[in-house]
Amino acid sequence: MPTFIRWMLTGVGLFACVMVVVELGRGLWPLSVFSLFFGFIMAGGLSVGLAFMVFGALSPDEQWEIRPGCLTLTVARGRHRLERQFTPDDFEDLTVVRDDSGDGPDTWHLMARIRLDSPKLILPGHEPVFAGLVFLDILASPLKGWRERPRFHDRLRSPSLTTEAAAHKALACFVSAPKRLQ
Repeated sequence: MPTFIRWMLTGVGLFACVMVVVELGRGLWPLSVFSLFFGFIMAGGLSVGLAFMVFGALSPDEQWEIRPGCLTLTVARGRHRLERQFTPDDFEDLTVVRDDSGDGPDTWHLMARIRLDSPKLILPGHEPVFAGLVFLDILASPLKGWRERPRFHDRLRSPSLTTEAAAHKALACFVSAPKRLQ
């Protein structure tokens, strides 16, 4: 998610919070039969606006760079940055998956699982760039259940690719051996 989109999401959330209070706040006082009705509408508007603000402020930016034999993953949030370079040997499996969950056309992703014995395994609890995601996970835990979360992040999913051919081409580029200079 580029920085300007993160700022836009935060601004839209702030705008929604301010506008719902300004426009509907007068319906709360003086107390009447309609106060409860306006209160529910305000609570819904504030929850949506606050969600936009929280996700805009805490979500990290993720960038993938795929070259022959090397995948560079850069995750950044504010001044915090994590960069890992992976080779095909760092993964247990690497496949192309289709995502048809959206309203628009299907997209394809590279789905990878890092070997658990790899020194490049991502440990969110030790990386400041993931502090926001840990906080979001705590907020979402009542919806997901109170089970113990893994202490490592071993699954990677690439940004969306528009065609299956593009996803297979990216996978083929990554697993191919780098060209050597002669």
